[in-house]
Amino acid sequence: MANSKNSYTSRRTVLRGGLAAGAALAAPTFFVGKAHAANEKLKVGIIPAYSFGLYWLIQDQGFAPGVEMEFSVFPSGPPAIEAMVGGSVDTITVGSVPPLAAMFRKVANFREISICGDASGLFQIVGKPGMSSLADLEGKKIAVTSGSNFDFFLGVALANEGLSDMPLTRVNMEPIDGQSAFIAGAVDATVPLATSRKLIYDALPDASLLADGSAMPIDARPSIMDVFMSTQESIDAHEDAYVEIVRAFHDKAVPMLRDDNAAVVERMIEWQTGMGRAGVTAADVEPLLNGYFYFDKAEIKDVYARGILNSALQVQSDFLVANERIGGVPDLDALVSDQIVAKI
Repeated sequence: MANSKNSYTSRRTVLRGGLAAGAALAAPTFFVGKAHAANEKLKVGIIPAYSFGLYWLIQDQGFAPGVEMEFSVFPSGPPAIEAMVGGSVDTITVGSVPPLAAMFRKVANFREISICGDASGLFQIVGKPGMSSLADLEGKKIAVTSGSNFDFFLGVALANEGLSDMPLTRVNMEPIDGQSAFIAGAVDATVPLATSRKLIYDALPDASLLADGSAMPIDARPSIMDVFMSTQESIDAHEDAYVEIVRAFHDKAVPMLRDDNAAVVERMIEWQTGMGRAGVTAADVEPLLNGYFYFDKAEIKDVYARGILNSALQVQSDFLVANERIGGVPDLDALVSDQIVAKI
């Protein structure tokens, strides 16, 4: 995705100062869902994104009565991976980048056994009033976090329009700072956070939506996959439990999300409240929960059969290598395993 016609500049040349961008949890939080008779227990490390919350929904709704899941919450992928390597959890939900870095370093025999959701639908590129297409970014400044999924989304969106070589300046900023710079007129466009981009449209009602991940077909979107993963050793030791959980996710949780969305939104509020996030409302949850692309049983089988996850990870790995975020492309054929999906 990197090319010589895209120049980069520091955020200091555009915006002095900035806003704090959140805080990480200091340690994992432990909780369990609805009690039921179970043949086996899995210790699940989970990051509090809504696509991952569907695994809590499985426990909450009793969709996998043969398995009890004990959850521990982690602030991000790297500490969750460390916990899995150390044995304190059996399996984790995680974004796409940390497993690529860990697999390249050959930390363990990692396997991505299912997809929680494709986060592409949460990404947009917003331009200043008067712009009508991505081609209008030629020679302009766009705020985006260098080497991140935001930058990756921008690169794929430009490539889809045949604009990869178009000269423009990427201004390296955290999303919240880029949003502020865009509203202030210091940059011409930005790739904002889904959680706060409404503030852009409130401040600039005529801002132009130049690209929307939710409108991209599967063969064109970046496919920024959040995954369910474990180690080969854990999968072999608990294969029946993994099959039951993955089947419940795609054959029960995803259909419930589609058929009774309001009920799932309410359950996600309960989940977030249980982790101490008081004040979460349906208006907060709904756009983030429904911004993901989810796969039912037939769709997840098709994704694995067609190698869509492998292809998405290849493109993202190439991008990360080009931006010096990882040292090389990992063994993706080993990382992506259909051992469980094939049995659901």
